[in-house]
Amino acid sequence: MPFTPILPWIHPLYAQHMVDRLTRRSQQIVSFPFSGRRVPEYDVDQIREVIEGPYRLIYHIKSDQIDILAVIHCAMDVLRRGSEEDSD
Repeated sequence: MPFTPILPWIHPLYAQHMVDRLTRRSQQIVSFPFSGRRVPEYDVDQIREVIEGPYRLIYHIKSDQIDILAVIHCAMDVLRRGSEEDSD
């Protein structure tokens, strides 16, 4: 089944390529969980990230597993919560 991106302006082949790259990076962090840098917005040793292209793969290292917390575009603000309307 071909990959269909959520955003219609992203070409499906580019989207599939990025998914493949992000999947490979997630396999890297399973083998080397501390290879990513600490996420500067949180400065917690167990919350780390790896950069793949324009995306940040943010993950949490636990004693028995690694949780992917977010995959976000590097231009996005990690600490921003909700929409602009929510801040009123």
